[in-house]
Amino acid sequence: MVRIKSTVFLLGLPLVEAVQLPTLMSEKTTTILFDFDGTLAETMMLIYTVFNRLSSVYGYRHLPEEEIELVRHLTIHEFIEHVGISRWKIPIVAIHARHLMHQDIHEVHPPKGLADVLTRIHDSGRYHMDILTSNRPKNVHKFLAEHSMDWFDEVHSTRRILSKKRRVKKYIREKGIDPQTLYYIGDTSVDVESARLAGTKVVAVAWGLNTSQALARSKPDYLVNHPVELLDIFPEH
Repeated sequence: MVRIKSTVFLLGLPLVEAVQLPTLMSEKTTTILFDFDGTLAETMMLIYTVFNRLSSVYGYRHLPEEEIELVRHLTIHEFIEHVGISRWKIPIVAIHARHLMHQDIHEVHPPKGLADVLTRIHDSGRYHMDILTSNRPKNVHKFLAEHSMDWFDEVHSTRRILSKKRRVKKYIREKGIDPQTLYYIGDTSVDVESARLAGTKVVAVAWGLNTSQALARSKPDYLVNHPVELLDIFPEH
């Protein structure tokens, strides 16, 4: 686990939400907000499979398997340029992709060792745990049920994939919490930039869509390579 000290703020873009009544938390409660794809679920290959299935439909370049490791080093904006997809098509592609992913979500598993670590964090009673994802809540709930991952109180969703800043800020307002008591955990530079712009602490995990090198460039507060390293940030006692 790498502790990164930085006050650099990068440019990001907006997001969407899950409808709910406001739930106020103690300002002293540590809240952990998890991304889903690539963070809680190993969806990388499913995402690329679905992305390629839609390439002929929406007129962008098919991504060969040998390029997958290459694009893991790219930011979302660099990836969009790499495959030649028009920005106005991104929301449409994302909605279509979420629908297709539901059919195969049963083939996806959590990263090795993550379930045990999250059980220990949850059972400590010291943390509030939620999910914020650009995937469909229906997909997330199906995955959580199949893997007995019932530690999360709420699943919040957004249709925007270029930034989660606005949605993270909305979450903070709904919960009535101090942003500095919120940790956002994600696997992409978008996650890091969005959370930092929202004023929260950021934990980047290197087992998802972006490599550790790409994540480090976004300057998260913490960069972890293995699930067990989360216990250094969120101790049980």
